[in-house]
Amino acid sequence: MSITKRLVLSSIFKRQLHVISRSKTTIKPSFPTKSSLKDYNLPLYDCLVPDLYVPMLFFYPHGKTPKLKAYNTTSTTTISNLLQCSLSEALSKYYPFAGRLISASRVDCSDQGVDFFETRIGCKLSEIHEKSLVKGDEYSAHLFPPGSIWGKVIDQDSSLVRVQLNHFDCGGIAIAASVSHRLGDAATVCSFLCYWANLSRHSGDHQKSSHFGPHFAYELQYHDSVKPEVMCPEKYWVTKEIVFLNTKIAKLKAAVQTQDRAERYTRNELLTALLYRCAVAAAAATSESGAHAPSVLFNLVNMRKVMDPPLPTTAVGNIVSTIHIPTTTESETSLNQLVQRMRKAKMQLKGTKNSSGFQLVPPLLNQYMKSNHRVVFITSMCNFPIYQEMDFGWGRPTKVTLVDTPFIDCITLMDTWNGDGIKAVVSLEQKNMEHFVNNPSLLAYASVL
Repeated sequence: MSITKRLVLSSIFKRQLHVISRSKTTIKPSFPTKSSLKDYNLPLYDCLVPDLYVPMLFFYPHGKTPKLKAYNTTSTTTISNLLQCSLSEALSKYYPFAGRLISASRVDCSDQGVDFFETRIGCKLSEIHEKSLVKGDEYSAHLFPPGSIWGKVIDQDSSLVRVQLNHFDCGGIAIAASVSHRLGDAATVCSFLCYWANLSRHSGDHQKSSHFGPHFAYELQYHDSVKPEVMCPEKYWVTKEIVFLNTKIAKLKAAVQTQDRAERYTRNELLTALLYRCAVAAAAATSESGAHAPSVLFNLVNMRKVMDPPLPTTAVGNIVSTIHIPTTTESETSLNQLVQRMRKAKMQLKGTKNSSGFQLVPPLLNQYMKSNHRVVFITSMCNFPIYQEMDFGWGRPTKVTLVDTPFIDCITLMDTWNGDGIKAVVSLEQKNMEHFVNNPSLLAYASVL
């Protein structure tokens, strides 16, 4: 294709990719919150989390008709009406999500509601379906409400949940949902979104959707004077999506287990170790000395099943702890050794009775940064029911993604849409990313999108 033709096609595409129209409304809970629940005190761990929006995006192609019988409405009910009604129902149970953050540790649950945008996008869904969306690019800027991709919750009047329903020229839709990280971790966000989808699919039947209903009984210690110690910078890194097919992961397992036949490694363990090893190697390759500098793997652990007694999977909050694996030499980043150290650290968390057993990220992070360690965060959303349960009544999404990362040297693992592998959303400095994506140890098992 000639340069002139490519420029013409590029120009046409850019003219198509724009917001044709955008409207905004406020969705409030279908039932008023009880006066006794107006003050929601955030647990200590929530108070330490930066109040940023966690951005999730769900794609649904044209050709699937929504069930239009919900909420005693007529056959002319639109997708928008269905989503707004079911969201209102969901907020009646997840009542803090409709409130306002009035301090670092308190939410005013006076049913102020959440922002709901509806947008017409001037392109086909297929034109952006396979793109890697990142903060600040033209695609994500169109698909999300302004400032809701890892953006800060600005003030006490800001909605803690921001949703945008995107209609494409082809008839396909994409639902963008951003939830304040102060309300909960990825598990909490997914439970809320799955509850909303189930209510939509089951015509507002809370009983059929109860398995995703919120659990608020567990409260950690909180302090009104606490202020978050971690702030997220403006984006200056590069983000890539790396896909590991199950067939390639099986080969990786076989290769590693030849060194240790007694062990059986999980997909998450091996990929966490491999990605950390490659990230550290990339940093070493771009350093002046070419040597491995002190680094540390921060791996977040969902504590709900680990605690004694265990908590429901829908327990609301940032109920996570962290394991930290420092390394100073290349030999310490061998996959077998990293997995063994991760397992040992996780075993020490098992049976935790209360929040006193949590390893809080901010103090540990400060400790390692003062000693000049490169911190690599790796977390996993694998096995979350974001494909199986995010059916609003017209089928499962064909793609789900967590858009970008909140900071540099951060990696999130997610299942692929058809369950044939794992996708990693990776953020690194530009010069490090070039070495990372060309690492033979990575390319042997992964594809870079």
